[in-house]
Amino acid sequence: MRDMLKRIVLVVFVLLVLMAVSGYFYMQKHPMEGKSSADKTLNISGNQISK
Repeated sequence: MRDMLKRIVLVVFVLLVLMAVSGYFYMQKHPMEGKSSADKTLNISGNQISK
């Protein structure tokens, strides 16, 4: 039982590390360019709201 629990924790940890690394490299390739989440807000018609 403890071996299974250790294996599950290890798999979850490895997946989190992989997600963090892939997210880091994705952000290096596709920078946000200073846009906040408010700048990317869409209205009901799907057009981008600009300030």
